[in-house]
Amino acid sequence: KVGEGIIRRLGNLERAYLIGDYADGKDSGIIDLLLVGDLDHYQLNDLSGKTERYIKRKIRTLVFSQEKYKKMLPELNRRAKVPIWENKT
Repeated sequence: KVGEGIIRRLGNLERAYLIGDYADGKDSGIIDLLLVGDLDHYQLNDLSGKTERYIKRKIRTLVFSQEKYKKMLPELNRRAKVPIWENKT
């Protein structure tokens, strides 16, 4: 239930992917996330900052609208990406 509250705070998150080094299995200390949806950037920055301090890793986020995600999908499919969350409703 905690995760659901966090997702709600972010806004309308459709899906989330781990990309970059961690998706390739490398611990570079930088966690790259691709988030798809209409998000509250203040909440995202707040949550990212708190999480960075807790896990002692840098978090970088790339936020796409659903339309941009669909447009970029061919390029994204050529890179490693690990789905970590999807809105099932």
